[in-house]
Amino acid sequence: MGDLRTIFFALCFLSISGIAYGQDSPKQIAIDSIDSFVAKSRNLLGDYKIKESLDYCIKVVNLAHQINSDVDISRGHYFMACNYEVIEDFKNSEFHYKETLKYAISARDSIWIVRGLNGLGNVYSDGYQDFKTGIDFYNQSLLVAKNIKNDKETLGPILNLGWTYIDEGEFDLAFQYLQEAEKLAQSDPNIVLINDIKYLFGRYYAGKKDYQKANQLFNEVISAVEEKNIFSVLRDVYEAKFNAFQEIDNTDSALYNIKKYLFYKDKLFDEEKLKQIEIAKINFSVDEFQRELETTKKEKEYLAKISRNNIIIIIISISLIILSIGAFFFYRGYVSKKKLSNVLKESNAQLIEAKTEAEKLMNIKSQFISTVSHELRTPLYGVVGITTLLLEDDDILSKHKKLLNSLKFSGDYLLDLINKVLKISKIESDKEKLTKTPTDLSQLSQNLLFSFEYNAKNKNNELVLDIQKELPKVLSVDSLKLSEILINLLGNSTKFTENGTIWLRIKIISIDEDQVKIRYEVEDNGVGIPEDKKEFVFEKFSQVGREFNKVEGTGLGLSIVKNLLEMMNSEIHLDSKEGRGTKFYFDLDLEIIDEKGENELNIENETPTNVYRRILVAEDNKINQIVTKNLLNIIGYDCIIVENGFNALQMVKKEDFDLILMDLNMPYLNGVEATKRIREFDQSTPIIALTASELSEVQEECMAIGMNDIINKPLNKNDLRNIIAKNLLV
Repeated sequence: MGDLRTIFFALCFLSISGIAYGQDSPKQIAIDSIDSFVAKSRNLLGDYKIKESLDYCIKVVNLAHQINSDVDISRGHYFMACNYEVIEDFKNSEFHYKETLKYAISARDSIWIVRGLNGLGNVYSDGYQDFKTGIDFYNQSLLVAKNIKNDKETLGPILNLGWTYIDEGEFDLAFQYLQEAEKLAQSDPNIVLINDIKYLFGRYYAGKKDYQKANQLFNEVISAVEEKNIFSVLRDVYEAKFNAFQEIDNTDSALYNIKKYLFYKDKLFDEEKLKQIEIAKINFSVDEFQRELETTKKEKEYLAKISRNNIIIIIISISLIILSIGAFFFYRGYVSKKKLSNVLKESNAQLIEAKTEAEKLMNIKSQFISTVSHELRTPLYGVVGITTLLLEDDDILSKHKKLLNSLKFSGDYLLDLINKVLKISKIESDKEKLTKTPTDLSQLSQNLLFSFEYNAKNKNNELVLDIQKELPKVLSVDSLKLSEILINLLGNSTKFTENGTIWLRIKIISIDEDQVKIRYEVEDNGVGIPEDKKEFVFEKFSQVGREFNKVEGTGLGLSIVKNLLEMMNSEIHLDSKEGRGTKFYFDLDLEIIDEKGENELNIENETPTNVYRRILVAEDNKINQIVTKNLLNIIGYDCIIVENGFNALQMVKKEDFDLILMDLNMPYLNGVEATKRIREFDQSTPIIALTASELSEVQEECMAIGMNDIINKPLNKNDLRNIIAKNLLV
């Protein structure tokens, strides 16, 4: 019922939506564009082209914000709500209907208030099955419509009230609304509207057990719309007829009408190409076969009573007739049930096939992105690693250092882009999971802010860390995901701020013995975000200000922030004024860890012992060998390098090593197989996996075979020092 009502009112009752304005030329151009976009969105909705329709809705809202037209903002949100309602995304539909109502109230436009309230009625009655709330919204809509004495707007909530009461089986309550709707529709020649009302009257009479009157009305509707191929009405009428004949145990007619219902249901889907909408289940009773057997049994008992007073021949004859009739009904019931079962099996098979194909495509997409990211990360290891090593050399000329800094920035930027695309893919495929660890938020925040110092100096920005001293030392949180959130927010502020200040704050909202609620804030006094962009900055590939500021970026960062915070049961908030800066903030409920666990967190401050340490590096890529060896030398370790897992296995058998760095992807014998064989005779030497793949994709397997830890390539000097120190100190 929901999709039919939504599209009907969107297409039929919105033809009077044009708004009259003055002849101010730039404004009039925007208004003409808005009217054009609304018309296109409405037509695309009618064709079930949801994505394209939503695109035009967003354009309407953007233009309406530019000319400060609350009425047009309301229009844009209304059509967004209609689109989401059709694909049964009722949460988004409710949000946009409420936005419709908010801006309509601001504009004091009664028509859009009526439509917003009417739409919310649809969401609650059809979507959430909360009929009481739905009816309340319909009644509010009806009250406003009657106050402005607009028959077209009054018809919408009246018809919906009648429809809802019919669905609820409250036929007496429905009747008064159907009568009023019929009276209002007399001035409207719309064939769908007229026959919808007849269809509802038919359902009313069927509910009142007047099946003759109901069937007469249903047949009138069929005669009126069959030649015009209005499949949605035909589908609903034949379904109603099937239900009516089923009620009176007219098996032949019920079977005929369920076939017609299925025929027009398939026609409707074929014509409108509803790829976004799950195929509806066929509405028929699985107990039909058993009911027919019960009917046959009753007939046999009745005839048997009559036959007791007759002669043996009559008894035998009647018995034969009864048996024949029983066999006939049994066979007919069996055939009917089998045909309907085949229809169900075919529909289910199509649904399973479509689901399997979608999962297959998602897996192919994830595998492709994972493979490409791995292949890109490997050469980037060489670019970023060698650049880092050259920058460590004090003999490099100043002019060359500038070039090297530019090269490293480009490599880091490309690596960040790869990581963001992979992150979006993982979130969409539900592979991203939370892993909480004891974390010192003060230290984590200082390290993150320190990593932005180079960019801050280039743009003459000041970085300020503000943490309340009452913040507990150690908290349980997914530090990797929290770091990723803060890196994206700080990067966003750095991107849009010059000659300014960027603040990173941690505030305590509430605290008790073992739980604390904190608020993270990232604020800048940069260019700010325009009012008309705020609603869309968290969408994927959304970019603010690029056309004016020539700012680079993928538009993925804030979308990743939003999704990661949803995983952590939080949400991102935005305060911004154009030209005055931006503040992002979010709240987290975190468990307080016993202070005695603090020592576990000081690994980053530890330095390797002066005791001589030998490290075995298994790495097949020549450039990576050079980079890894030099990084180890810089942080104070000696190493031996082998080119594959087989050679690593032989070296461990011959010599003793304090630690092994094992690349996972190598020829002859990969890192996984090499580790398995080493663990057969050596259980103590720490083995750290090196990989260019996403950690979560390989971490479980690495830990299961006996590896001690895992680190991503390209390697960072500090990360490499810390992970080695951690495993040598264990």
